[in-house]
Amino acid sequence: MAAKLNAPVDAQIELTQACNWRCRHCYNYWRSAGTTTKPGRHLSCENLFRIVQELVTNQVPSITITGGEPFSQRREIFMLLETAERAGIHASINTNLSLVKKEDIEKLANKHSNVSILFSLLSADAAEHEHLAGAPSGSYVRVIEIAALAIQHGIPVSLNMVLMRENLHAMEVTARLAKNLGVRTFCATKALPNAHAPDSAFLLSAEEVHWSLAELMRIEELLDIPVDILGCYPKCFLAGTPAYQRFSHRTCVAGYTTVTIGADGKVRPCSHLETSYGNIFHKPLADIWQEMDGWREGEFIPEECHGCPVVTACRGGCRVNTLTSGLKNMDCYADTRRLVGLSQERLVSHLSEEISDIPTKVMVCPQVGFRNEPFGALVYRTDPLAIVLVNHSAVVFLKTVAEKGEKFDFLSFLKRSGARTKSERKNVERLYQKLIRKGFLIKPANQQERRK
Repeated sequence: MAAKLNAPVDAQIELTQACNWRCRHCYNYWRSAGTTTKPGRHLSCENLFRIVQELVTNQVPSITITGGEPFSQRREIFMLLETAERAGIHASINTNLSLVKKEDIEKLANKHSNVSILFSLLSADAAEHEHLAGAPSGSYVRVIEIAALAIQHGIPVSLNMVLMRENLHAMEVTARLAKNLGVRTFCATKALPNAHAPDSAFLLSAEEVHWSLAELMRIEELLDIPVDILGCYPKCFLAGTPAYQRFSHRTCVAGYTTVTIGADGKVRPCSHLETSYGNIFHKPLADIWQEMDGWREGEFIPEECHGCPVVTACRGGCRVNTLTSGLKNMDCYADTRRLVGLSQERLVSHLSEEISDIPTKVMVCPQVGFRNEPFGALVYRTDPLAIVLVNHSAVVFLKTVAEKGEKFDFLSFLKRSGARTKSERKNVERLYQKLIRKGFLIKPANQQERRK
């Protein structure tokens, strides 16, 4: 069973159900009605303030503003940004950019400098993008212009290309466009089944997904651009191919570290699912979170996965990939045959990104936050969002050195961990590497200077 958190780490807030595009892969469950919106389904400023109060009460450090298209509710989006920032909550925005104005970019840059943007582009070819997005002619040019403007104003912008069979061929050319724009990260994420088209022909086969991962890594080396995926795969799908280990950090976080708050106030474990566990305007978020305990206790992990040595980290892959057969069934990309011949140690090694150059001394990054949990603490960063779970001994040590700004090495960390057995020491070593890899522990400035 995975560690149980007191509250979510991130809340996806669906500001509105309205959207000016009709993306064929759209996961918004209400799209099955055949319209772009349902009348009245957007969050008012008053209700947004109530939501932020609940998030503050539960120490939720991060929100993602989404929709629908959030910039169709311009007054509300800026009110939410201002309220969240005053409360110390980091915000990012998922948008198609087509409704964003020049004044919006200037306002974001001048008044909300910590916000980041993720936008969708389905192809570097204008006609192909507009066809797949169900967007009016001219939308592509508008999106590129606004993305460039945001980057010029210093706003961190990432591009997500949703992959389907019709645009798989365009990965490299779209990545080149992303590189030329200057985006922070180029993401290429497989389309998921959705409520109104669960068996759609645009979904990728296992072979096509493997090809896309290899292509993404080739693009990274070819273009020297940071790449990532925003979805997750079962660990057995990635096992046996060490090169894929860099994508193994993505796991299903539905109801585990994240929730989605709909425009109607209903709280769901995942943006892709219609199932609600309560309405935030009628029930405290803490109570709703407890109702989702099954997601953290393994209720939806397939029976076939329970004997796997990495089931706690994997949790059976993406539950949305099982929409056609039920949430408790196997992820359609699961492939246990790839585990044959892999010992537990080799499997964990294949799915753990090792660091070859560990700094002699490190210090805790100033942007790191801590939230107390029953098992110890949640250690988090918000831009981009990253978390690590640590026990009581580790968090006491990390808080102490963070407050003093002290440098330390692995042996100091190991000594304070209380590890006694070889296995425990190995786990501490993996935790130490994870803290470095995710940017929680950084090289001191003077050490960086000596290496230059």
